[in-house]
Amino acid sequence: MLQRTPGWAELCGLLALLCLTCRYARPSLVMVCSVPLFVAAMRTQERAPVVLDLPVFRDVDGLFVLLPMAFVLLGGYLRGEDGRRRAAARDVRRAERLDLARDLHDHVAHYVTAIVVQAQAGEHIVDKDPATARRLFSNIEQTGQDGLVAMQRMVRLLRTSETATAQAAVTPVMTSIKEIVRRADSAGQRVSLEIVEGVKADDWPPQLAKTAKRLVQEGLTNVRKHARTASAVHVRMEVEAGRLGIHVRDNGTSQHHGRPWFLPSGFGMIGLRERVDELGGELSSGPMPEGGWELSASIPLNWADRKPR
Repeated sequence: MLQRTPGWAELCGLLALLCLTCRYARPSLVMVCSVPLFVAAMRTQERAPVVLDLPVFRDVDGLFVLLPMAFVLLGGYLRGEDGRRRAAARDVRRAERLDLARDLHDHVAHYVTAIVVQAQAGEHIVDKDPATARRLFSNIEQTGQDGLVAMQRMVRLLRTSETATAQAAVTPVMTSIKEIVRRADSAGQRVSLEIVEGVKADDWPPQLAKTAKRLVQEGLTNVRKHARTASAVHVRMEVEAGRLGIHVRDNGTSQHHGRPWFLPSGFGMIGLRERVDELGGELSSGPMPEGGWELSASIPLNWADRKPR
């Protein structure tokens, strides 16, 4: 009788367990657990005649061998994808830390140069204008402390000892951001940049400048990858309550672009989140109530005065 035969319920349950075992079980347990499940799924042929009576399966030979084998292969494939994604995430983190190591070279040059320039100026005016000289020496002390804090924060994140590469030519951060926006702008997807009054990038340390550039770059890259239906993208930079806010918003209707659930994206966000965390900031990404998507970051401008987390 139909109600007394397990049929699909037992078969589907065994196949699901077989797939999950092949995907998530420890290597030492895969064979121990999957073989009994494979045999049990094969033996359901004796207790599930209703499955074979379906027209789609009536002419299939070895159905109860092919089905478990297919789910074993599916579990193995997903296991491999999980491993590749973990390896890719490790590579991204390592590359980001190497990039931070290269930045450390720039930061040392930035702070040491500031100290040397102020010390030279103080040497020439110490006799003529003692008050100004005292202010310069106070600035030298503060610059040295800021440099130590910056290096402490970055070295804390580094896990390798590769030598920093030679310093490259430095482009003002606002010029770089405007160029990124200009390149992203197209007839099908208009990109605009709004810099609110009060945003002054001239006195930003190199860490903050590069993170701001990377935020805009990653936000626009994500729009191109995941929101191709967006017709307008708005980049806004503002300063509020001593924090730099950077927002990249679009009016797209989809943020997944048909990507399978078991292959999530977001490698660029891994490195970006490490940069923002290193500066004591906050990073968020998600849909907006009115529609579209927003990548938003808030970073304290006085991050050098904050204690490392």
